[in-house]
Amino acid sequence: MCRVGAMSPDERITGIWETHQMSDEALELAERLLEEDAGQLEELRVHMLEGDDDAQDEALEELCAEFERDFDRVVATLSEKYGAPARTGEEDDDVVELNGVFRFAVWPVGRKLLYAAAAHEDRELPMLLMSGYR
Repeated sequence: MCRVGAMSPDERITGIWETHQMSDEALELAERLLEEDAGQLEELRVHMLEGDDDAQDEALEELCAEFERDFDRVVATLSEKYGAPARTGEEDDDVVELNGVFRFAVWPVGRKLLYAAAAHEDRELPMLLMSGYR
């Protein structure tokens, strides 16, 4: 699992703006997903790795740290509306329909299970921040 380091003042300013944008999108997506009849899975953020430089360990660790910060923002936002997650983890979960999950949170909402997950299956595949329900 990647560890998030200290942010510079410029990163904090950018992070404040990104927090509001990511939070709004996550909440809107969750509300839209929960209105659907069948289970859905939608992207909040996707990063395609480009070239060998992106796939180096240091670059992947930095990207993982970004996705973990975004994941934490999504969890905080969804927790404000739906309460604390029923469970969280750092590995695959039966509810989350993704491979390579490195963070997830699940909320029961009525008869459905809403979830958010960060995943990266392999160096050749994109890093994902997804939301869905079952």
